[in-house]
Amino acid sequence: MRPWDVVMRKKERRHGTVPTVAWAAIGLLAAWGLTGCRTPQRSDLNGPPSATTAAIDSSQPLSFVSPAENLVIADSPRSDGDFDPVPMGSAIETWVVHTRACEQTMGVNPWPSITVARLDENGGPLNGSTPEGLFNRMAGRPSVFLIHGNGYNYLAAIKEAVQVRAQLEALGGFDPETLFVVFDWPSERVRPDLVVDLNEKARRSRIASYQCARFLQAAPAGSRICFMGQSDGGRITLTTMHLLSGAALPAFLKEPEAQLSSGRPDLRLRAVILEAAAEHDWLNPGNRLHQALPMCEALLNLRNSGDYALAFYSLGQYTGVGSAIGRVGLRPRDLHKLGPLAERVEEINHHAQSGMSHTLFPQVLEYPDVAPRIARYTSWNDVTPVTRR
Repeated sequence: MRPWDVVMRKKERRHGTVPTVAWAAIGLLAAWGLTGCRTPQRSDLNGPPSATTAAIDSSQPLSFVSPAENLVIADSPRSDGDFDPVPMGSAIETWVVHTRACEQTMGVNPWPSITVARLDENGGPLNGSTPEGLFNRMAGRPSVFLIHGNGYNYLAAIKEAVQVRAQLEALGGFDPETLFVVFDWPSERVRPDLVVDLNEKARRSRIASYQCARFLQAAPAGSRICFMGQSDGGRITLTTMHLLSGAALPAFLKEPEAQLSSGRPDLRLRAVILEAAAEHDWLNPGNRLHQALPMCEALLNLRNSGDYALAFYSLGQYTGVGSAIGRVGLRPRDLHKLGPLAERVEEINHHAQSGMSHTLFPQVLEYPDVAPRIARYTSWNDVTPVTRR
């Protein structure tokens, strides 16, 4: 099982002593460990990162600085038995957007350090391209953005993406013209203390949301984008949609407010979030991510009411104090506050299949009653009527 994004740093003013079971869970996490390797960095290719800027981005023209076209920026992820067996070729055009070299400070311009690459049909190598190259391919075509959670190095992110792509292809989950895009953010382990590391990833996921929104701010007019986000990736998904509306992301602890210079209300967005590490009421009017649903045509929330990792969600530093939407879903009070917007949300509780695990997309795409619903969203088919179960 891959490590997850739940963070267990205690909020002293609220919780008192951390329960023994929480430390037991931390011990289990430590036993599994979080390993990571360093992906090819933009600083290796183009010098030092850019200087810090304000938390609210300026309206200055975007500067597309990327490796030369067709430059191999990473070796094939099939080395060392990463794929077993070697994946079959795919008809789905696949790209990777790396933000691992971007400065992990909210508001810093990510453009000089974003790396864009195209994945060949068999899973590698990665050939460098420009953001313009990807945006030109997105024009007039649907795209699916897969956003992983915590504990992924570059190879793990690509490996899982190729598996998810194959599963969706088998389900008919892609329009033939679809672009499949992996949004790869730095979630590998960076701190020796596990709890500190998990909280750092929650902080980084907030920054990744801003970087993803800054990137998609330059997407072609009217682009159709379906997000797939797991755990912290689910929070990135919801926060990205909120930012793309043009709304401000409120300050949180020591993290400053962030806002795009302009929103992109013309974008057509859908989302599938799996056991998302976001508070269940953040989507409500006036709350932290209140513009996410108005920006989203349809949201599929895949929750696990028995997810024991998300049971400790509210103990984290950057998570809020309520239960996670990936565990409890939208509660009756949330549905009432959302009003007509609630009709855009479909919820499926897959606890019967997943038990207490913190589940990944390759698992739920094997569930007969869940996988076809995911495919309806990613293929841009009609998803009505929505269900809540």
